[in-house]
Amino acid sequence: MKLPAKLSGAAIACGAALALAGAPASAQDKEPIRIGVMSSLSGAFAQMGQDGVDGVRMAFDEVNNEIAGRPVELFVEDSAMNPSTAVEKTRALVNRDGAQLVLGPLSGAAGLAVKNGADEFPNATIIVAGSAAEDITMRGIAPNVFRTSYTGAQPTFPLGNYAYQQGYRKVAIVAEDYAFPYAQVGGFMKTFCALGGTVTEKFWVPIGTSDYSSIVAQIPQDIDALFVALGGTDAVNFIKQMDQFGLLDQIDILGGTVTVDGTQLASIGPLMEGVVSGSIMSGQLENEAFKELDRKFQELRGRPPSLFVENYYRAAKWAILALQDIEGRIEDQEAFREELLQTSFQAPGSFVSFDKYHNVVPDVYLNRVQKVDGQWRNVPIRTYSRVSQFWTFDPEEYQAAPPYDRDTPSCPG
Repeated sequence: MKLPAKLSGAAIACGAALALAGAPASAQDKEPIRIGVMSSLSGAFAQMGQDGVDGVRMAFDEVNNEIAGRPVELFVEDSAMNPSTAVEKTRALVNRDGAQLVLGPLSGAAGLAVKNGADEFPNATIIVAGSAAEDITMRGIAPNVFRTSYTGAQPTFPLGNYAYQQGYRKVAIVAEDYAFPYAQVGGFMKTFCALGGTVTEKFWVPIGTSDYSSIVAQIPQDIDALFVALGGTDAVNFIKQMDQFGLLDQIDILGGTVTVDGTQLASIGPLMEGVVSGSIMSGQLENEAFKELDRKFQELRGRPPSLFVENYYRAAKWAILALQDIEGRIEDQEAFREELLQTSFQAPGSFVSFDKYHNVVPDVYLNRVQKVDGQWRNVPIRTYSRVSQFWTFDPEEYQAAPPYDRDTPSCPG
């Protein structure tokens, strides 16, 4: 039987009473480890956000919500894809709920805002479990911020190479207008354009866009492929409207990491068949950690685990391993952070470790959407081992360049 993630005050009081009566000491007799979980639980990314919360709960269920004899209390908050809200919710988790560790947020801009305000929370550690805005782990490092997910550019560097190798020379881009897609597009362009490719048009759209008809009508007819960096319902709406306009059979689609994630494939898998994307997660891996997560999530939700299930599960697992090694002493934040940096393990997505900038070093996959045993999944066609957030570039030179935005990089340029 699974234990609840958050133990009630009555349960804790009952455990204390038993100990006073001479019963053996238990986890309930000890001060709980309080952990905040922040995800996007409303709006266009709500399903991805709920997947993240599921991932965290699954990881703590594996240890019966207890670390080194101390019970674990989880406090869940919705960052609503909003940077200001993410900072406010971090403040509430730390100051109101007493969280010594915060896992999240999911959205790129929200994660960057939390990193920029992290010095307000010196007695808490933040493990960014989903947000992939680049500057969370470069161009200045916050000592209490670690990222276990990825940077937006990490999985799209090899996708740019792949596009050029496929013979694509002219590509247009449709992407959401915020930090994460800037990095996804930036990584793709940095490699694709360096080889001689050209990006003819970039269409930036707000999160939560439902009508893409004006964008679809402007897509150039002479391009070789369209790189789509949209997530959640944005991706679903765009692909469905591309299909309604009869363009899916006319233009090759390259997918951003979340565009063809499992959260979308459940509804638009047939429309995405054959689409190649770059990700740190795949839907068909042979390691035992992936197979176990796949089995458990299938039992829980009836579908394969998404990137966000794995990313939040990975963050929680990383924290659990580090806390176990220091016997649950989360109050010693310096020791906990040192242990985090030294921890490496086989996550469901791949073997993972940290670089000196507090960012994860994972494997990256180029995936193709295929139907496997009646389910639409991302199947790896190429694997790149141990990919740095700087790809093959010099870290100092990379960080000295301007951050990716709507206009950077240019191509050619």
